[in-house]
Amino acid sequence: MNFVNDEEMNQQLEGVRKELLTKTAEEYRDSTKARNQLVTGLSQLRDTAKRLATQEVTELVQRFGEMGRRKFHLAA
Repeated sequence: MNFVNDEEMNQQLEGVRKELLTKTAEEYRDSTKARNQLVTGLSQLRDTAKRLATQEVTELVQRFGEMGRRKFHLAA
């Protein structure tokens, strides 16, 4: 079962890799700007993952509700 929009999440992860994983640990340690970019990027990734997971859960719950209604109508 797909709980997250895989394509959108993959694009987000690729963006994070390109933006944040090109610097060394020393660069992050020695640069306040680089650290701030890292924190901001990871926060955006977290927020996107939460949003995608919440969207999918809502859709999943709605689909189960529709299935239940259909079965109820068929039984009636």
